[in-house]
Amino acid sequence: MPDLHAGFAEPQKTSAAILAEFLDEVDRMPAVQEIKAKMLRAADLRPGMRVLDAGCGHGIELIRQATDHPDVFFTGLDRNPDLLAMARERGAGLNNVEWVQADLDDPGLPEDHFDVIRTERVLMYAAGPAFGRQLDILIRLLRPGGRLVLSELDYGSTMLPIGDQGEAVTRAVQEIMEKAMPEPWAGRRIPVELAARGMIDVVAEPYWMVVSEPVWLRIVAGTVRDALDRDPVPRPEIQAWLDDHAKAAAEHPLRAAFAGVLTTARRPA
Repeated sequence: MPDLHAGFAEPQKTSAAILAEFLDEVDRMPAVQEIKAKMLRAADLRPGMRVLDAGCGHGIELIRQATDHPDVFFTGLDRNPDLLAMARERGAGLNNVEWVQADLDDPGLPEDHFDVIRTERVLMYAAGPAFGRQLDILIRLLRPGGRLVLSELDYGSTMLPIGDQGEAVTRAVQEIMEKAMPEPWAGRRIPVELAARGMIDVVAEPYWMVVSEPVWLRIVAGTVRDALDRDPVPRPEIQAWLDDHAKAAAEHPLRAAFAGVLTTARRPA
């Protein structure tokens, strides 16, 4: 099974078709739709605004907003050329959209330019110094008075069912999930980092989302299997946890719940 975390972090690791299929499945989750609706309300889009979707993927949310707000101009930025090709095809005919292939570390976009910048599960892939550097870049791209709307998961808070293997094994699985993400505390770090950088009106809203069965199989089962395959030491207790929960994924009342934080903030005018 392809490593989706690696695929989002490094485009050459996983096919764009698999990534797009996963993004479409995530988009169908009710909790994700609720978060996206909150992000849209926080953006408070108005005619003439310029909006950057940093890490837009195959454009599913950008195209939705651009269709509903024809008087707002949208820029979709992503490092993956194949996902952007899908976005261009999906958004063909929209006159208020541009697509930019670039890494967030070097976006090649004008500073002091955007009224709103949004990210959705993007900064959690920025490891070490890159995390703060990318926040600095997003702030510089905002015009004075502009707003950040950032929805990022917090893998360090992922809730997993215990099962027959007990708490110690569940904690070991949790550790695997946490290590799979370059910045597993992205959600909780962002509000503090933004306030330290002089952003104002910083508001952090934690949230939870219970994943669907297909997402569980990809992002939990797939992540754990990849870790077991790379580990030279057999870990039968974790394999047993995985086998038990994979069999019950369709019926389990709590497959997995991912925590995140929706953070909004303004750049001082």
